[in-house]
Amino acid sequence: MAFYILIDKVLETESEALYRFYDTAHPDEVGELRLDKTSETIEMTKPSREVFFNRAATKIARHFREGSLPDSTCWAS
Repeated sequence: MAFYILIDKVLETESEALYRFYDTAHPDEVGELRLDKTSETIEMTKPSREVFFNRAATKIARHFREGSLPDSTCWAS
């Protein structure tokens, strides 16, 4: 199964970042995730499919480890 998940930053502070995400095949299923910069944990704050969340969270975690949090990114597979 192919995924194309769009991920857009909603808010960023010194301690956290909030992103919206959705798979382009399911644009009505928008979820949100929150990255806690201190503990480096990511949680889903607005429910969506777990499979979409896992991919979006992985992409944001990768960006965070590399030292940048973009305004927009995507997961394509």
